[in-house]
Amino acid sequence: MSLEALIISKDKVAVTAFRRVLHANSIRVNVATSAEASHKELNDKAYDAVIIDCDDLDGGVNILHEIRQIENNRKAVVFALLHGKTTSKDAYDLGSNFVLKKPLSANMVARTVQAGRGLIMSDRRRHFRCPVGAVAKLKYGRKPAIEGTLLNVSDSGMAVLIDAKETPSGKIKVNFELPESGTPIEATCLIQWASAGKLGLRFVEMTPEARLELNRWLTRRIQSAPHLGTMPSA
Repeated sequence: MSLEALIISKDKVAVTAFRRVLHANSIRVNVATSAEASHKELNDKAYDAVIIDCDDLDGGVNILHEIRQIENNRKAVVFALLHGKTTSKDAYDLGSNFVLKKPLSANMVARTVQAGRGLIMSDRRRHFRCPVGAVAKLKYGRKPAIEGTLLNVSDSGMAVLIDAKETPSGKIKVNFELPESGTPIEATCLIQWASAGKLGLRFVEMTPEARLELNRWLTRRIQSAPHLGTMPSA
């Protein structure tokens, strides 16, 4: 699943600087050189990141003001480029995640894009539901552990199918192995929903080592997936 960014600027120096760094971070780039062109892009397509030239593009700061109301891109990671007119406080207040002041330096752009990419991937791990189909062991209360089928997993939880006469309640301890890596994951979960033998579980306790391995595994799956998963959310 490739990442995409929209640069809204007619400043060739800024566009070139961002395009080079975005490409180096495996992020595809589109460019809009006017407010009018950007409105069409933002309404027609969802972007992971949007770079807005607030001060050197007519209507630039208005785009920053409006972007959080555009359904396709209200959750995009936004970079505001400033050049002496808009203040950093104003840019952050309008919803920008990152603020850069001109003249831009290569190091400044590189550091900021890398930080922005981290935000994007964190959000995708949280919402991406990766189909799994592995065996999971569940233990709750004083009852013996039961086996279920792990339907999907995300950064925040998992969905599992069980064959049980009654729906579990309270905290549940789960154990499963990540496909391919074979890494065992142990976690304590709370039930978020239950329907026809399916349980949506939210992770509430997990060792730092298990959390790190799960995040790495999800990141690899996200990068190789053609689109976001649509399995039931946990």
